[in-house]
Amino acid sequence: MSRRATIGFDRRIDLDWLDAAAAQAAAGAPPDALRESLWTFLDGVVSGDASNTARGKTVTVLNHIWGAVPPSALDLRQRAIERLATCTAEERLALHWAMMVGTYPIFSDIASAAGRLLKLQGRFTLAVLSRRLADHWGARSTLLRAVQRIVRSMVQWDVLQDTPTPGYFAGPTGPRGIDSDIGLILIEALLVDAEQACLPLDQLLTHPGLFPFELALTVDQVRAATQFRLYREGLDTDMVELDTECKRMGCD
Repeated sequence: MSRRATIGFDRRIDLDWLDAAAAQAAAGAPPDALRESLWTFLDGVVSGDASNTARGKTVTVLNHIWGAVPPSALDLRQRAIERLATCTAEERLALHWAMMVGTYPIFSDIASAAGRLLKLQGRFTLAVLSRRLADHWGARSTLLRAVQRIVRSMVQWDVLQDTPTPGYFAGPTGPRGIDSDIGLILIEALLVDAEQACLPLDQLLTHPGLFPFELALTVDQVRAATQFRLYREGLDTDMVELDTECKRMGCD
C-alpha cells in the first residue's frame, strides 16, 4: 500500500506540544506512556475527554511523530533524539520537521508544495496549495482540512507568515541555518518519505520540502554519514540511498 493512502495529520499542532512530545521520547518513554503524558499535558488546552475528540486526535498525531513512529522512521527518530539535548530552539524545530516528514507523507507533500509555490511566486493561498495536492491525495474534504491545519501550524512555528492580503501566506524572512548533523537528519527524513530507493544529492540539498532551512552540506559529509550510501550515476550525478534500504535489497 502506498504511504500516501491515509492523511492522518489533520490537527493544528503548536510548537510547545511538539517539544513536550520530543522531551518524553528523549527521556525514553514508550509510546503508551508518551501518549498518557501528552493527554495530561493537553488537558484544558485542547478540548475533549475521549480518544475521538480534538484532544485525543491531537495526541495521536503527536505520538505518531515522536512515539509510535512507523518502522521506517525508527533510525531517524533515534538520531533525532540523540541531537535533542544539545540543539538550539531553531535546530529543535528542524528535528521536529524531520520527524514530521518521515512519519506523515501529507506533511511532506504540503511542505514541498508550499516550498515550490514560495519559490515561484513568493506567496500562496490554501486553495492553490490544495489543488497542487489533489492529484496525489484526491479532492476530498479531509485534504482541505489537513492543508488548513498544517499551514496554520506552520504560521505558529513562524515558518509561514500571514500577509496583509487575507488568505495569502508568505514564507519566512530568511532560511534558518542549521549544523551539518541536523542537515543530515533532514535529508534522511526525505529519503524515509520517498517512495523510490534513492534520490540525487543535489535534489535533496535543495528540496522544496525543507524551505525553512538552509543546508550547507558537502558530498564528503554525506558520504561519511553511516546512514547513507552514495554512488555515481552518469558523469556527474551523486545518488543517495539509505543504508538500511541498501541492506534490505541485498546490494553491495
